[in-house]
Amino acid sequence: MKLYIFEHCPFSARVRYVAGMLNISLDIINLDYDDDTTTADIIGTKQVPVLVKDNGQAMAESLEIIEYFLTLADSTETHLPSQKVLDWQRSAFLPLQKVGYPRWSSMNLPEFSSDSAKQAWRNKKETEALDFDTLLRETPAIAREVESLIQQASKVLNLMSKQPMTLVDKAIMFSILRGFFSAAELQWDHAVKEWMVSASKKSNVKLLK
Repeated sequence: MKLYIFEHCPFSARVRYVAGMLNISLDIINLDYDDDTTTADIIGTKQVPVLVKDNGQAMAESLEIIEYFLTLADSTETHLPSQKVLDWQRSAFLPLQKVGYPRWSSMNLPEFSSDSAKQAWRNKKETEALDFDTLLRETPAIAREVESLIQQASKVLNLMSKQPMTLVDKAIMFSILRGFFSAAELQWDHAVKEWMVSASKKSNVKLLK
């Protein structure tokens, strides 16, 4: 099976996390950010992740892909996230944009290997409210906001509990927290950072740093 992704993309990361945890083999294809044709030719629009099964059938919604992976693994787990994880994700998306948008295209990520890809990113993502230079200058204030979210994540993950989270909940938490590693200034809760490092190794999905 082929999985088309952007390395920075949290929706791609959560799909890869589940595949890694379930030992599902995938041919990972990193697209250039300014590639407007590859996934459009497959599903009719530019979007990631896109899974192409061995029979040629394509899937493009991350939760549907996760459901398919759970089915392949004969798992009875739900593919639907819990409300507490959805609520935390909702609160984390804008801070993730504030951290990631001005940084990811300057990192050594395969989707930004060309100047045209980097410019395409800036053209699409930079707005008056998300001005890249301003966001970088405001890093100390943004860091405090994100560090509060990381503390909240510690409670959502409930790492000391013997009752495990579902795979999809862990995948979503991992995929968002992963993006915060691109800001070296952040101070991490020790338990959350330790969980992230372990989850990265187990799933074979690298942290964004």
